[in-house]
Amino acid sequence: MSASALTAFVLAAGWLVGSLFLVASYHCAGPIWIERHSLRFKLAGEDRRCSGAIGEMAILFYCAALLWLVDAATPGTDFIGIISRHPMAALGAIAFVAAIVAFHTVKAVEHPDPKSRKRLRQTYAIYAVYSTLIFAGGIILIYTLVSQFWADTRNFSADADEILARVRAAGAMDANGASRIVEATYLDAMRLLKLAQDQMTPVFIFAIGIFTVNLLILHTPLRGLFLTNAVFLTNVSTLIAIAAVGAFGAIVYIFSYNAFVEDYSKALLALPANIVAGDYMFQRRFTDIVLAMQAKSSLVGFVSEMSDEWGGLTAIVGIIQAAASRLAKKPELAGDIVTAAIEARENEKAEGAVT
Repeated sequence: MSASALTAFVLAAGWLVGSLFLVASYHCAGPIWIERHSLRFKLAGEDRRCSGAIGEMAILFYCAALLWLVDAATPGTDFIGIISRHPMAALGAIAFVAAIVAFHTVKAVEHPDPKSRKRLRQTYAIYAVYSTLIFAGGIILIYTLVSQFWADTRNFSADADEILARVRAAGAMDANGASRIVEATYLDAMRLLKLAQDQMTPVFIFAIGIFTVNLLILHTPLRGLFLTNAVFLTNVSTLIAIAAVGAFGAIVYIFSYNAFVEDYSKALLALPANIVAGDYMFQRRFTDIVLAMQAKSSLVGFVSEMSDEWGGLTAIVGIIQAAASRLAKKPELAGDIVTAAIEARENEKAEGAVT
């Protein structure tokens, strides 16, 4: 079984276990959670609702699929390998998440009715397994991103040093030998810069996943799963996604992409003038390569290249989420204005009656 298939199997098993505990918690809660966590929607013009367990199972499945996609996009690290190489750290992460879940449970079971409080305590004890699984998966997802990014950065640095060493060695050759070295290293440099851009692919997938689930939570019946903090949670997760893209992108540009372009350009310009001028065709080609590399050092050029494929898709999904959130606020604002006008009129009538 391949690593990707094994990861899919483990995640599917985790989803099944989490779903079983989720359904059991909703069954234990009874009518308490039916009112608080239901999926409300319209069907044939009539208001309908179903158990929130269906929505939470869908969210758990979505998170597992996102983890699998990020795992598939990070060949240097894998979900199973992380756990097997760092079993104590994995247990520590689970214990940390479990402690947070337990703290939340203590606050969530508060209820004026003793019987309801007891039922809520039993419910959250079962629900804690589902919560621990989903948050532990989030920690593993972030660790996978960071581990792959660090491995890619080290590999980039090693390859960059090898290319720079070959360019510097060309200074001891004649024009013919130097031209072959420059052409070969230029091709390798372009491939290396493309690999630097590919470092961002898992981060873009992560951001797209967050933007998409935010859209689902805010603009589908899934919003009924949350009592009052759905907007807050989506805003926080959106900021996390944007910060992740910005931070990882800045690291790639400053420490890998731009640093290599600058060093490679300096190594080219350090070649002896008599070697470069020894052949007219080599001189023209040398000039083109130097100018092309210097053009790539600009931040605008880097951002435009990152906007292809996954980067562009991330921007599109992010814009859609922002636009949808903006449009959703307008009806709420209109409703607030109408409500305020009605209240003002009622107050005027009341004051007139008193007069």
